Amino acid sequence: MNTDSFFFERTLALAVRGRGRTSPNPMVGAVLVKDGRIIAEGYHRRHGDLHAEAAAIEAAGSSAGGAELYCSLEPCSYRSPEKLQPPCTERIIAAGVRHVHIGQLDPNPKVSGRGVLALREAGIGVSLSEENEAFWRFNDAFNTRMVLSRPFVHLKCAMSLDGRIAAAGGDSRWISDESARRVGHRFRSERDAVAVGIGTVLADDPELSTRLVEGHSPCPVVFDSSLKIPLESRLVRERGNELIVLTRTPEAATEKFLLAKQQLEDQGVRVLYAEPDPAGKVDLSSALDLLYEQGIGSLLVEGGSGLLTSFLKHRLYDRLSAFVAPLLLGSGVEAVGDLGIIRAGDGLAFEGVNWFRIGDQQLFDAYRSGWLEGLRNNFTVQEAAYVHGTC
Repeated sequence: MNTDSFFFERTLALAVRGRGRTSPNPMVGAVLVKDGRIIAEGYHRRHGDLHAEAAAIEAAGSSAGGAELYCSLEPCSYRSPEKLQPPCTERIIAAGVRHVHIGQLDPNPKVSGRGVLALREAGIGVSLSEENEAFWRFNDAFNTRMVLSRPFVHLKCAMSLDGRIAAAGGDSRWISDESARRVGHRFRSERDAVAVGIGTVLADDPELSTRLVEGHSPCPVVFDSSLKIPLESRLVRERGNELIVLTRTPEAATEKFLLAKQQLEDQGVRVLYAEPDPAGKVDLSSALDLLYEQGIGSLLVEGGSGLLTSFLKHRLYDRLSAFVAPLLLGSGVEAVGDLGIIRAGDGLAFEGVNWFRIGDQQLFDAYRSGWLEGLRNNFTVQEAAYVHGTC
């Protein structure tokens, strides 16, 4: 391992400490290096706190002068009323840092090369890691939101060896054990929102919290084309002020529908109208646009089968995490329904594949094939300009 790789890996090891607490900002880590050794470190602890670069400079004090700075993401370079910290480029320049090594370009159009330009104009050397795939995956939600202007969609399910998420009688508790559920709750804590279909609410009455791990509970979202969600459900009773219910725009709203909407809103629920799809359900693209407008930058979709299948069929997903339990159910509810695929060669493929042992289960975790290439293709012009210092 060369020294650059070592220091860059350290920035990611620091950045991950802010997992689940920095949104809508990315996770960022930074280290200051002199004479080949780290003299100070910093990371973005939570939204509103010091950014990683500023934290490392503050820790180093006057020693930051003449040092090299390694940071996982391009330093920010702008001010705005909603921004809670000053530009990191100003702190870097004032500290007398001589060279900045950057893991990944910032896709935020308010930065996007301007950070590098500010540093170079101040006489500071800047270089970009040539092996930046790990940085793009590390801040998968932030990068997707900034480049594609929609929420990052992370699908999650737990299934038996024969691909069932529930037994023939509809029972699904518990296909996965507590160790797997704890990982699932950690996934929740990393996302802005967690979504289920109305069928899951009626069958399981979930809370959608992160009670098994330390971390924030994401905003609960229910896809409910007919507003069937019961007022006595745990989501309405316990989390009504956070809950978003996505329903389809009715052709002619009945009195029953309008009453249900009013009763939900009286409990603090946000009822959002999405366009209907050809089957009369909530159109997923319209739903994602609505969630993006509500400030949702990442969405964990937990089921049921119909909702997961819809996201897969319409290719509106970025990552899939599937827990596979050592259990056979024979008949039951399939994890994934008909995707309209006739030939094996047309099957949905994945990249960045990992398998993890979680208790007695296996966790399949991967990104949609082409996810990373799609982000990079949408960022090519900015990246080229950035590397050549012409932004």
